[in-house]
Order: sequence, then C-alpha cells, then structure tokens
Amino acid sequence: MPLEKNLGTLAELLQAELKNGDPQTVVSGAATLEAATSQDVTFLADEKYAHHLPATKAGVVILSQAHLAVCPTAALVCEHPKLAFAKLLQYMGQKKPPALGIHPTAQVSPESCIHETASIGPYCVIGASKIGPGVVIEAHSIIGDRCSLAEKVRLHARVTLYDDVCLGVSTVVHSGTVIGSDGFGFVPKQTGGWEKMPQVGGVRIGDRVDIGANTTIDRGALSHTVIGNDVILDNLIQIAHNVEIGDGTAMAACTAVAGSTKIGRRCMIGGASLISGHIVIVDDVHLAGGTGVSNHIKEKGIYASAITARPVEQWRRNLARFHHLDELGKRVKKIEQRIEESL
Repeated sequence: MPLEKNLGTLAELLQAELKNGDPQTVVSGAATLEAATSQDVTFLADEKYAHHLPATKAGVVILSQAHLAVCPTAALVCEHPKLAFAKLLQYMGQKKPPALGIHPTAQVSPESCIHETASIGPYCVIGASKIGPGVVIEAHSIIGDRCSLAEKVRLHARVTLYDDVCLGVSTVVHSGTVIGSDGFGFVPKQTGGWEKMPQVGGVRIGDRVDIGANTTIDRGALSHTVIGNDVILDNLIQIAHNVEIGDGTAMAACTAVAGSTKIGRRCMIGGASLISGHIVIVDDVHLAGGTGVSNHIKEKGIYASAITARPVEQWRRNLARFHHLDELGKRVKKIEQRIEESL
C-alpha cells in the first residue's frame, strides 16, 4: 500500500522531530539508504551503514541526533530509529479490512459462538468454539472444538487448531502452523511395539504472541502446554507437550524443545537450538544459534555450544582427538598428582 503521507504527518505519527525538511513534502515508499529515491523513507540505526548516509537520495531519513549533521536530506530525528521505522512499515502495510461475517463456503458448527465483527474466510472449518471480536481467520483454516480465540486474533491461511486451544488478544499465527497436535506420548509394550498414551491436555497461548509459518505446538499430556504473553516464535519450530515458555521470550527458526521443559521470561533462543526435556531455563538466558541444552540453566547469561565450521581435514583431526579426551584427562590428572607429590 503506498504511503503517500507528508513529512509533518510522519513526524507526528512517529513522535519524531522533523529537521531540514518541508512538512508538506510527500513520500510514498520505503527503501534502504542506498536504494532510496526522493519519494522514499529510509532509516539509519546501525553504525556500520553510516557511510551510506552522505550519498543517500532518500526523501527523508529516520535517524538519531548523532547522525543528523551528515544527513544531506530531510531527517526525522528520534531516539530509536529502527523501532520507528518498524512502526512506519506496519502503518504502510495495513491491508484493507477483511469482509465481516462468514464466507458462504465455510463450514461452521451450530454450537460455535462467533462474534459479529469476526471474519471467517473461504473453506474454513469451525467446530464448537468461541471466536471473539475482530478475529480474522483466513482461507482453509481449521479450528476444532472447545477452542477460544480472543479479540483481534489473526490466523493466516491454512492454520490448524486441534481441540482445546486458547489464543490470547492480538495473537497472530502464520500459514501452515499446527497447534494442539498430540505430543510424542507412547509406552513400550512388553511384547514389543508401542501403546499410545492419550494426550488430554490443551494449549494456552497468551496475548500478542506471534507464531511463524509451519511451526508445531503440541498439546499437553495431562496439563496444558503454555506460551506466555509477547512471545515470538519463528518458522519451523517444534514445541513439545507440556512445555512452558515465559513472557517476552523470542525463539528463532528450526529450534526444537522437548517435553515438559520450562523456559523463563525474556530469553533469546538462537536458531536450530536443541533443548532437552524436563529441564528448567531461568529468565534472561540467551542461547547462541545451534546450541544444545541437556541440563538445567540456573543463572542468566549467554550460552553457546555449537562448533563452528572448519576445513574438513582439520575437522577430522579434531574429531579424532575428541575421542581421546577421557584418556587425556586421566593422564593430566596423574601428572598433576605426581607434581603435587614432588613438592
């Protein structure tokens, strides 16, 4: 959607101070510092891109006071330029409101309760569930029984909610995500094979949660799987049964969390991290990408365990030495003992 707003309006919207520009100048797009034209808004937040600022052709640059002196064009000065630019893109990306009501092709249970301001898209299937005001459910999404979608929840196309899933206010779920599928609950039989352990819990997701595409959140075995308020989950994440994730935690793509693990508030989980089951991670823990966690993390801080890429021959030598670490450790211990005895 074209922006087509003047700089005075943008300054008011972003609570920024307009410098070196005419409040009536109109801009209609957004771009990088390098690619921006006189019709575009851009921003500078990272010092490593500051060398692009003197040559920018942008109509206006969102920046901090520290960079104003070298800005060749109009500037919107604020304390947090990247945050302001994010708000601007949200404003620009606002879509036409969907049609209210239920599309003729949708299949809706007569036991459902759907608010008159909700929008149910083509070919959706809605069970005996409660759909709140302002909810948008896009095409081909499926909602089971005993679900509850609070005000302004948005399900993008092809989202599946099994039975007993509750989503909080303004939560967004992207395409292909499945919430409430069975956890990995099986009991080995004495005669071989497996006995299915029914998963009878549900899923409880808080307010303002953003869940990426093709992510899976399993239902609880007995109690619920719980995702707190303001959590952001990237694409292709696996959350197992009875996991609890605290408010404000962010988790990047391809991370997997095994069952009954508790992750605290404001944690940052790097992509492709693997977190074992039945452990506790306290508040304010940061995991670097590819980190494996198999024990409790009891103190806040930054943790990492991934081995970075090396030339294959060097990696093979390191791997061969790795398998002798126990032997080497024992030898070092003996040497230390001898040194102590000789003193």
